[in-house]
Amino acid sequence: MEEFDVRSLYVLTGLVVGCLYGSFAQATRFCVRRGISDLAEGKGGVTLTGWFGALLVALPMTQWMIFDGHLHSSQTVYFPEALSWWTTLIGAIAFGIGMMLTRGCPARLLVLGATGNLRAWFGLLVIGVSGYATLKGLIAELRVELQQTAVLELPMDSVLLLIPGLEWPLIGLATFVLGFFALRHGLNRNLVGGLLIGFLVAGAWSTTSVLGSDDFDPMAPMSLSFVVPVGEAITYVQLASGLEPSFNVTLILGVLLGSFVSSGLRGEFRLQSFESASDHARYFLGAVMMGVGGILALGCNTGQAVTGLATGSMWSILVTTVVFASGYFTHRQINKSL
Repeated sequence: MEEFDVRSLYVLTGLVVGCLYGSFAQATRFCVRRGISDLAEGKGGVTLTGWFGALLVALPMTQWMIFDGHLHSSQTVYFPEALSWWTTLIGAIAFGIGMMLTRGCPARLLVLGATGNLRAWFGLLVIGVSGYATLKGLIAELRVELQQTAVLELPMDSVLLLIPGLEWPLIGLATFVLGFFALRHGLNRNLVGGLLIGFLVAGAWSTTSVLGSDDFDPMAPMSLSFVVPVGEAITYVQLASGLEPSFNVTLILGVLLGSFVSSGLRGEFRLQSFESASDHARYFLGAVMMGVGGILALGCNTGQAVTGLATGSMWSILVTTVVFASGYFTHRQINKSL
C-alpha cells in the first residue's frame, strides 16, 4: 500500500506543478523564446527579464539543495558521465532553429494549445512523435550509437560548487548578477512570471527529492522539462490501459488544464489555425527539429535554460548558449527574408 501511495503522490505533484505552470505562464505570457526574438529584432531585453527572474529564484534554491545533499546532482539528467559533444551541439542548434520556425518552444506551445491555438496542437504532436521516436523508437538505436562517438567528460558537480570554501560566495555572485539583469527594467509582467516559474522549478526538485527517496521504491527527482514529457503523454493517451501515469504525463495534463482555465477566466480563449500551406510546412519542420534536437540536447528551453542551468551543469550552460545563439541568428535571418 505504501508503494502505491508514494507513486500516487509523485504523480499528483506533477499535476499540481503543471497546473500552476500553465496558469502562471498563460497569465504572464512567460516565454524564453520571445525574449530571444525581441533581442534579435532590436526591441531590447525587457521580455528576457522573465528568464533572468526564473533563474534568480531557481538557481540559488537549487544550489542550496545540492550543497545540502537534499538534491543529488547524479540523479538528474544534467550530469551525464560522458556525452558526445557534437551530437549535443547539433541537437542544441536544431532546437534553436526549430523554436523560431514554430514561434514557440514545447512549453509555450502547450500553453497556446490550451487557449485554442490549433497550430500549437499540430506542433506538439510532431514534437512528441519525433522526440519519442528519437528517445525510444525508430531511430533510438542510431541515436545511442552516435552519442557514443567523440564523447566529452565534464564535471559531475555544479560549476558553483567546484571550489571548496567558495561555494556560497560564488552562488551569491551569480545571484547578484542575475538580480541585476532581472530587475533593471523594474517589476514588469515578464519578471513576475519568471519569478513564479523559478519557484516552481525549485519546488518540484525539492518535493520530488523527498517523495522519491523512499527506501523501497526510489524514484529520480523531477522538475520542469517538456520534450520527453510531451512524448510520454502522447504515448499514455494511446496505451493508458497498459501503462501507469507518471510525473511527466500529469505535468503535461496540468499545464493544459491550468492554461485553459486561465485563458477562460481572462477571456483569452479563441480558436486559431494556419494561414497558409507554407506556414503549415514551417511548423512541421520546426517541430521535428525541436523533437529530435531536444532529445540530443537533453532538454528544451525550460528544461535546459532554466531547470538545467539552476543545477549548475556545464552541459546546460553549453546547450543554453548554443540554443540562444542559433535561435537569435535564425530569427534575424527570417526577418531579413520577409
